[in-house]
Amino acid sequence: MLEADKVFAGSIPENYDRHMVPLIFEAYAVEAARRAASFSPLAVLETAAGTGAVTRALAPKLDPGSTYTVT
Repeated sequence: MLEADKVFAGSIPENYDRHMVPLIFEAYAVEAARRAASFSPLAVLETAAGTGAVTRALAPKLDPGSTYTVT
């Protein structure tokens, strides 16, 4: 194995969002957001939000008066 193959460079969250989210997680985030928003919640608690894939998908779908807490 080349030495360059062993080196990770750059921001882990940035690389995760750029490569892993679109490849694997984005469709699930969009579906989870659709399902959650269909209940018209007044308050949402999102735990283990990571880099925010679900947050970005769900926030625009919530009523402006909703409370959205993301951890």
